[in-house]
Amino acid sequence: MDEDERIRSLHARAVAAFARRDFDVAEAELRALLAVRPGDRNARFNLGYVLEALGRTREAGEAYEPLAAAGDGPALARLGRLRSVQGRLDEAAAYLSRAAAAAPDDLGLTRDLGIVENLRGHFTDSVRLLESVAPHPAADAQTWSALADSLRALRRHDEAEAAVDEALRRDLGLLHARIVRGQLAYDRGDFERAWTAFVRAAELAPQDAEPELNLGVLAHGLGRLDEALEHLRRAVALAPDNPLAHFDLGMTLLLGGDFPAGFAECEWRLRDPHLRRDRLGELLPRWDGAARAGTVVVTREQGLGDFLLWSRLFPAARARGVRLAVECPAALAPLFAGFPGIDELLPPQAPREPRFAAAIPLCSLPLVLGLEAAAIPPPLPPAVDRARTAAFRARFAALGARRTIGIVWAGEPAHALDRFRSSGLDAFAALATVPDVAWVSLQKGSAAREALAPPAGLELLRLDEELHDFGDTAAAVAALDLVIAVDTSVAHLAGTLGVPVWLLHGFGNHWLWQLDRTDSPWYPSLRIFRQHQPNRWDGVFADVRAALERTDSVTVPNGT
Repeated sequence: MDEDERIRSLHARAVAAFARRDFDVAEAELRALLAVRPGDRNARFNLGYVLEALGRTREAGEAYEPLAAAGDGPALARLGRLRSVQGRLDEAAAYLSRAAAAAPDDLGLTRDLGIVENLRGHFTDSVRLLESVAPHPAADAQTWSALADSLRALRRHDEAEAAVDEALRRDLGLLHARIVRGQLAYDRGDFERAWTAFVRAAELAPQDAEPELNLGVLAHGLGRLDEALEHLRRAVALAPDNPLAHFDLGMTLLLGGDFPAGFAECEWRLRDPHLRRDRLGELLPRWDGAARAGTVVVTREQGLGDFLLWSRLFPAARARGVRLAVECPAALAPLFAGFPGIDELLPPQAPREPRFAAAIPLCSLPLVLGLEAAAIPPPLPPAVDRARTAAFRARFAALGARRTIGIVWAGEPAHALDRFRSSGLDAFAALATVPDVAWVSLQKGSAAREALAPPAGLELLRLDEELHDFGDTAAAVAALDLVIAVDTSVAHLAGTLGVPVWLLHGFGNHWLWQLDRTDSPWYPSLRIFRQHQPNRWDGVFADVRAALERTDSVTVPNGT
């Protein structure tokens, strides 16, 4: 038998073994073939396919890689799909993009790439790809479900509803579509329907963590602490390597006051590229809280409110025997020059330098420093420009009212829970006729435009064009009698400065404000007004109005 005949015989036996699902024999025949002819493309491709069937994905990838490197379209497609299953999404997208470019009419490749882009969080690209596939008669339920998920992420909720309905029409038992339906109900504030959808998803897939995770997050938002912990612990047990499950469990433990366990679980955010935001922290050794030579960098993450909150810990970190450099958001830099505990203020995303010995993400400081709920240090007020404060105070006095109150009605629109924490300016109409109050808008961003047409009777002094950074905002806040704000950075700023601040608490139960309290151990000058019903602001503003009418001065409640 010559070499060509032997190759044909080995290949035929491999194909026959694969057809009868005798994968071990198929592998042996293909390896024997490659020993004779190492460059045989079909044998290498089929070996990858057989190894996938055997569940040996690493070896399968090694079989496809030389072919993919040479631009082999089918190998690029197989390797892209394999990397997707392995969770290596960036590689999956790269391989599938090359395969799709080589076969632009292959709807299956376009679909798979669209689903990977959805998983990567590239929702605009995902929608573009999946919308090109969805109208085709062969489009399956998974295509429509991924499209619904991406449309939801882009806040195109009506289109997302239609897409998830189509997914469930094609496959009523598709778990992902059930979860997306629940999430869309959650977004609308229809929490009962959301709960029903997540429970149904859990019944369909009792060994899947995703329904338990969603039930836990919803129970947390509704203030049902024990239920939330039960569902989130089950999610972690089902998916012990899922960073989001651990992080959400951590947030709920913190809501219940268990700081050591809560902060430890929240460290899992650093394993999730969608949650981690401190680039420099990935390049340097992690600081463990011990004394060491060189400079420790506190890297920025999360929002401005988090920076203001945790700034109280900078002196304690430096007292551990380190030189402390802090990445500071540009908007806060005027307040933190010369702040206690900071040796050096860095711009965000500072470059790595040899003098930086280690790094720690800002929100990891409470864990490393062993912060306990019973020993929360007081806020440290940053330096405020006294001359600017005096100028604002004189300006407010000229308004002629007994009390001057600053208001903020919206947070950062990109925040995941902004639809629940922002009340909108119209909700302040309930306060318009409170007598002898001068109202001052501290609102910044796109929501500041609402002040151009405020509710009837609510006369506003707008400062948005004058507040260029938090140095300006702090000077204005320090000159006010009271700040009334939704849960955003200005509330933290007022609390840090010791200015009376009334926090309007929306749906979601952020752990910092705990459950049911009207005061805060974090900010002695802060008072909390809570919703009577989930996602309803009318009761909050009725309580605020009553409180304003009840007192001539601004008071801070006793602890509960």
